[in-house]
Amino acid sequence: MLNYCKVKKVKRLFREFQPDHYDLFLTPDRGKMEFTGRVVIKGRKTGRPSSRITLHQKDLKIKTAGIIRHDKRSGDARIAVERINIQKSFDELRLHAAEQLYPGRYTVELEFSGKITEPMHGIYPCNFEVGGVKKQLIATQFESHHAREAFPCIDEPEAKAAFDLTLVSPADETVIANTPIKSQTKGDRLLETKFETTPRMSPYLLAFAYGELGYKSAKTKTGVEVRVYATPDKVKLTDFALDTAVRCLEFFEDYYSVAYPLPKLDLIGLPDFSAGAMENWGLVTFRESVLYVNPKSSSIETKQFVAMVICHELAHQWFGNLVTMEWWNDLWLNESFADLMEYRAVDELFPEWDIWNEFARREIGSALARDCLPTVQAVQTEVNHPDELASIFDPSIVYAKGGSLLNMVRHLVGEDNFRVGLKRYFEEFAYRNTVADDLWNHLEKASGIKISGIMRTWLQKPGYPVVEVDYLPGGQELTLTQQRLVVGQDPGPKSVWQVPLAASLPLDKPLLKTTKSTLTVTGKANYPLTLNHDGHSYFVAKYQNERHFEEILAATRKGVLTPIDRLLLVQNYLLLERAGQVSTLQNVQLLPAYINERDEAVWSMLAGIIGNARNLIDKNEALEKKLNGFIRPLAAPLVKELGWVAAKNEPAQRLKLRGLALSLAAAAEEPAVIEEGLRLFKNFKEPADLAPDIRSVVYFIGVRYGTDSDFNRLLSLHSSLQNADEKDEVASELSSTRQATKIKQLLSMIAGPDVRLQDAPTWFAWLMRNRYATDAAWRWLQDSWDWVEKNYGSDKSYDRFPRYSAMVFSKSEQLAEYETFFGPKTNLALERAIQLGIEEIAGRISWRQRNEQSVKDWLKNL
Repeated sequence: MLNYCKVKKVKRLFREFQPDHYDLFLTPDRGKMEFTGRVVIKGRKTGRPSSRITLHQKDLKIKTAGIIRHDKRSGDARIAVERINIQKSFDELRLHAAEQLYPGRYTVELEFSGKITEPMHGIYPCNFEVGGVKKQLIATQFESHHAREAFPCIDEPEAKAAFDLTLVSPADETVIANTPIKSQTKGDRLLETKFETTPRMSPYLLAFAYGELGYKSAKTKTGVEVRVYATPDKVKLTDFALDTAVRCLEFFEDYYSVAYPLPKLDLIGLPDFSAGAMENWGLVTFRESVLYVNPKSSSIETKQFVAMVICHELAHQWFGNLVTMEWWNDLWLNESFADLMEYRAVDELFPEWDIWNEFARREIGSALARDCLPTVQAVQTEVNHPDELASIFDPSIVYAKGGSLLNMVRHLVGEDNFRVGLKRYFEEFAYRNTVADDLWNHLEKASGIKISGIMRTWLQKPGYPVVEVDYLPGGQELTLTQQRLVVGQDPGPKSVWQVPLAASLPLDKPLLKTTKSTLTVTGKANYPLTLNHDGHSYFVAKYQNERHFEEILAATRKGVLTPIDRLLLVQNYLLLERAGQVSTLQNVQLLPAYINERDEAVWSMLAGIIGNARNLIDKNEALEKKLNGFIRPLAAPLVKELGWVAAKNEPAQRLKLRGLALSLAAAAEEPAVIEEGLRLFKNFKEPADLAPDIRSVVYFIGVRYGTDSDFNRLLSLHSSLQNADEKDEVASELSSTRQATKIKQLLSMIAGPDVRLQDAPTWFAWLMRNRYATDAAWRWLQDSWDWVEKNYGSDKSYDRFPRYSAMVFSKSEQLAEYETFFGPKTNLALERAIQLGIEEIAGRISWRQRNEQSVKDWLKNL
């Protein structure tokens, strides 16, 4: 286990100086890759008298500084600044005054300059081409603590203020920011744009972008203008995003019963963007691949993902922007809520998608898989230093677990009470900051349920329980026990959760509050007893009684269980396999119960059982042939039923299932599927020639079973494509090659011009997941670490590299290499990911030791 870095806690600067208004003037210079600026900050000094005012800045050059004291009786007085001191370790700018500064109102005036840098935060460039001509946008990314790279400020979420932004940009380019344009002055070469004053908001929400842009627009029922911006060649891809954004904004205004407070909402796809998207108030920024949809070629998966991301960011316009967490330890208040509400909105806009099945698979699944590691962070995590902020954006905990817990609360209090509580919460804390108890107070008043007491352990302690169920079907009593499910050694202390049971049958107690309890079934049993029914809670259920378990499996075979209950059964037992409570072969024996399964989300979990068996045999070709022979009959009925060609207006579930079924069959070397896939690959010229639901599997077959020229043709296609979504799809399947020379070729591209910085971590992950490329990808990371550190060291994506490295290792020698390489690199940004990576690998080593030989023996005798 690593020794965690000792961190000196940063001083909360807002406690000493509280800005309420910024007048900010910025002049970026694209040619010189730098900017100049001046800012006038009005605010109140609090606390004890002192001789300095401290602000945040990072890598800025401060040219001049001045302080003005405002006094109602004596008037304004300019105070000399004797010394400007930069404290780099805490990113502080300290202005030392010539006299004592007492509590009261002050104005701080500063002139400064800074760099436009390639890492995708602060003020940075976005490069693209139109018709072979290279062009560039300038954009911003200030979350979590990068506003200080653009201008001196109090860069804390609690430091809400209004902003008046003036921006100087090239005269012939489009410029946008959080608020509408107030006025523009155009010169020969430059354009000076003043924007309307923003609402009171945290500095990390300030944003702007300029360059060669076009847009499409529409208005909501309440008159809010919604525009989706794009580079000129992508404007034709914005229709789906525009329609989704308008309808989503209307839904949230109705759901919250609180109006969106700005007159406009802009969405823009940036060619270079590290995160998926960012909720800047009134100007939401996205990766192009999660905003644009090609009506001719985009798959249903792309449409769903785009809709999900848009709804996530628009949920933030209230939860995160209008009401903001006080400090980063309550980041989950922002992200968990948006994580839940994206699904609630998409379900409303696209009910035919059955999106809650995806919630159970993605969010609950991701959370449970991460949350079973021994030293995983709690949802509420102490943040002492800015460099720690990147490590707390753990998507499986802050987003997925938090969202799952809020969904649990929603079902516990009821939807109507949930909405009433939220409305009152927004009304009381609009333009202010909150802590978790503020939300619980309003939900408690609306529902009469003491939510704060229930949620304390869930939020403040890591992990979750496995609830063991001892129940004989037809009986009235059941015994439940809970203990933390841990993959590895439980570090303690022991936690006891108040567990909402969400049972499929009525029980005399809705909560399990103790380690062990006996409950009574109070209603008629017309459905098998399952806990966490339809994913309305957050735990793993283990059914101890053999007759009870068989009853659940029988209901699965007959399709009596709901799709989410069928999914959760597989998901839970895969987690129990990781924890050593069931074996891989026991889970393989679940597969016959799903012979009639036709839900894609459920099948994706069943593919996890198959994937575990495949990982255990490593690269043993003889055993792989045996396993493929086992898989082909499982996939055959689906392939026969679904075929290669979709019917008109086919539902989303069926479209997605076709792609999954063909992928399973292709990976299992089904000759007929490979033959048809190669035929389709030979005849297509551009992505739109292939149906979106089968395109990925055709690419896969071309790479895995085609010729060198087939691989090279797909590689050339990747270079020529401009649509980010289409490029990602091609790159993902290129990474499935098993040939060492091609793997080396792909790895050599990661740090080159053909792969954007935003995409490099994903390329690395794809190649690590390929068993035939893992060793080479791991060597590439070690050899390229200086490049990684230079380009990602200050970015939220930095810790993806140790996380992605750990996700496939399952051998002792791999763990030793991992510790040797990452041990000396432990710092505030990486230590959490490295520690969890070590635990994840150790858990997988134990899993392999328990299951490898029995799976190999089973296959030999198959």
